Amino acid sequence: MRLRRLVRAAFAAVCIMTATAVGLTAPATAAPTDAAFDSATGALNVDRAAYLSKHDLVYNRPTTNPLHGLTVGNGRTGAMAWQANGLTMQVSGVDTSQQTAFGAGLLNLSTTPALESGYSTYQQRLSLYDGTLTTKYDANRTVTVMGVPNSEVMGVHVEDSRSGVSAVNLDLSLWDTSQLGNSGDVPNLDTWKTVSTYADSTGAGLSRGQSDPQNFGYTLAATVEGAAYNARVVDGRTVRLSITPSPSYTIWFTASSRLNAPSHDSVTEAKRALASAKSRGYSATLNDFRSWWHDFWGKSFVQYSGLSGDADYLENVYYLSTYMIAAGGYGTNPFHFINGVFRATRDQTKWSNAYWFWNQRDIYNSFLASNHVDLLAGFNRLYSRNSAALKSYTRTRYNVDGLWVPETMGWDGNARGTVNSDFTNNIWSTGTEAAYNMYLQYAYTNDSAYLRNTAYPFMRDVVKFYAAKLSYDSASGKYYVASSHAHETYWNVPNAITDLAAVRTLFPLTIRASESLGLDAELRPQWQRIVDNLIAYPSTADVYLPHTPPLAQTRNGENVAAEIIWPYDRTGIGYPDQQKAVNTFNARPFPYGNVWANDAVQAARLGLGDQAYQGMKTMLRKYQTYPNGMTDNTNGVFEYLGVHLAALNESLLQSYNDKIRVFPAAPSDSSFVGRFTLLAKGGFTVSSEREAGEVKYVGIKSLYGNATRVVNPWGSQQLRVRDVSSGTTVLTTSAAEFDLPTSAGKVYVVERTAKPLSSYSSVRLTGSANEGEKTLGGTTSTLGMARTPNPMVNNTQLTYDSNWHATSGRGYGDYNDDTHHSTTLNAVAQYTFTGTGVAYLSERNGDMGTVDVYLDNVFQATVDLRVSGARQVQQTVWQRTGLTQGTHTIRIVNRSTSVGMVDALRITP
Repeated sequence: MRLRRLVRAAFAAVCIMTATAVGLTAPATAAPTDAAFDSATGALNVDRAAYLSKHDLVYNRPTTNPLHGLTVGNGRTGAMAWQANGLTMQVSGVDTSQQTAFGAGLLNLSTTPALESGYSTYQQRLSLYDGTLTTKYDANRTVTVMGVPNSEVMGVHVEDSRSGVSAVNLDLSLWDTSQLGNSGDVPNLDTWKTVSTYADSTGAGLSRGQSDPQNFGYTLAATVEGAAYNARVVDGRTVRLSITPSPSYTIWFTASSRLNAPSHDSVTEAKRALASAKSRGYSATLNDFRSWWHDFWGKSFVQYSGLSGDADYLENVYYLSTYMIAAGGYGTNPFHFINGVFRATRDQTKWSNAYWFWNQRDIYNSFLASNHVDLLAGFNRLYSRNSAALKSYTRTRYNVDGLWVPETMGWDGNARGTVNSDFTNNIWSTGTEAAYNMYLQYAYTNDSAYLRNTAYPFMRDVVKFYAAKLSYDSASGKYYVASSHAHETYWNVPNAITDLAAVRTLFPLTIRASESLGLDAELRPQWQRIVDNLIAYPSTADVYLPHTPPLAQTRNGENVAAEIIWPYDRTGIGYPDQQKAVNTFNARPFPYGNVWANDAVQAARLGLGDQAYQGMKTMLRKYQTYPNGMTDNTNGVFEYLGVHLAALNESLLQSYNDKIRVFPAAPSDSSFVGRFTLLAKGGFTVSSEREAGEVKYVGIKSLYGNATRVVNPWGSQQLRVRDVSSGTTVLTTSAAEFDLPTSAGKVYVVERTAKPLSSYSSVRLTGSANEGEKTLGGTTSTLGMARTPNPMVNNTQLTYDSNWHATSGRGYGDYNDDTHHSTTLNAVAQYTFTGTGVAYLSERNGDMGTVDVYLDNVFQATVDLRVSGARQVQQTVWQRTGLTQGTHTIRIVNRSTSVGMVDALRITP
């Protein structure tokens, strides 16, 4: 999670904070009178097809910008789609290359006359519930992208009833592989520069990486159902299917990986997989695909709405983020936090060529609560399957019989990115995070075989590493850490709080698992001695510190001391040190400092509902810069979406400390409406609703018959617990917390004695399909595209070459408080728009230079951005009106080594 520039800020000075954690407010007297709990199923009663349709992403005009393309995937293969000579998509597969570093290629569907010609209405819709991407041009052209569920095959179905269509072509292509860089940390880059092709009666395809010694590589191939076609090789990196025009046909395409193919033969597998899809047929496969996504969405539900629509926007991002990660989250390898399966940047990836645990945890850790533990299991397998290699390396590097996990790790467990980096080479705590995730997989699924065979052995070996590496002070009788990294921010420091939290998290769980499994009894006394005699966390009277003072030089922008709140789960609501944890959070040195910042999750864990809500908004304002929900941030792509999922889940339900607590961090605004069905630790499906500040009930379905502890959501009001199947009351109490024994499969309702669930009328939750663009108040963040574009185009929406740099939080008064700038001669920025005019906005200042402006490739003017005196912001430095209504492109070229800048554009429709 290395920053482009080292952060040099010192840890903030701390004042005693007067704020306290936010608890649930007193119930309002005028709450709505309905409830959506279905006692028979133990979940909310939701018309999911209608409800999720209100969160569909809709483009009511074509996007020609690949970075704004809409995303569609099937669990292992994904594509970003935009309009360029028809439908163009960049295809990626999660297992096609190491760390998904290389794109699979481009797919282009073009017709004569063009699909995008001669229409009056246009709409492209990503249907989250069905998982499909559908583009409609008037009533006579519909293109639907879908797939074979959880496979490497996808399809493009075309309904085109126009008369006079004379040609249809489907091209698969690659970029100039001679320019390929080793962003994937591949053993032999030459095999990835070598492309082979085929074209025969089965279809056409191109392959690369076929000699990769680690068995990566793939074949991108296609065939056609429902129309005749001819296949041919166009050139060394392009193949074409020339399709006989037909009113209805389906193109099946695949990015078949060598890794998953029998005998690692991706060409044979591609042909087999395409033939299978073609045999199954479009209609049946579409039904399979929809059913797969419907089952996925049926696992859980959240509603987070109100606050003048802003909370609804956060809810929309929740469902969109879930879709994007799940659409590529079921591969043999994890969904990479930068590369994923959705990008439109050719083979270019960002800075990472490995899996960085800090960033990957952001992607995956929310899926426990949302009842998709299988997604977290895929992340866990990356570490469990490499445990032998990691143990061997631990013996070599540390001479310890235990398990050390590198913070930066390749798909095969290699530690090159960690040991060769000053930022990461002495981080110990990653092993605990990996082991803890495995334990949580057990705790949420009750899979005792997984605990015995996978999770516990990994936990034990990480504990053995710490037991060997901790130092012992015989004078004080305390164990301590002599020197390690407090993550990436403080190097080679004593008593890193992350290591002390790691010990306090993992050792007791491992001791408990050892006892329950009847294993390693001889090791427990030493482990317990360490737990009982571990040095206290470094702290002042008011806050926790990242390590024992004096504080070391700051090397990165992490809020290390707040890690004990999340993900280490050592403090939170109701803990004796809650106020100290709140103080630590409020004094954190880098609030929302990067795309991977997990501040909002920690706010929720502390009961700071308003801060969690504002934190989610802040992250979207800073990082959600594209209308497809994605970002232009150079330090990552998907992390902030994963953090958003965890923050919203933790605002609605917490169970990390074996207590069920509903709405622990709800916004205080009385307009907030929250509903959910989520999974709690221990195997409990929990449902609840809150309106006008009032929690109506808590529904609990016990999956495995475990006992749990429930926090009374009404404080000291009397409640009762009712067994739904028998109708009997099993418990009545006014306690703040109570223990609840359960039986597997039974549903229990926790309700106020004075206002039981039966006093509410029954309702089914539904919604209406979204038809347009959505905006988040006080930000430039949007989802979707309106028919007429917003006249203001933020600088983040332009396309830049590699010589431009984004800056945010400038505080000068720029539009959206951010800019792009360059000091490189001939650096280019450009934007394609539809309208009759354009204005170019920039700062002007004494350190700035000149830029040339081009419109539709015609030089317009040289603009001088220099000015004496005070800095000027949001200045219209060039504009043009009276253009012919249509599509135009503005290009801005830096003409000096002084600062050239773009703040925004203003488009005249």
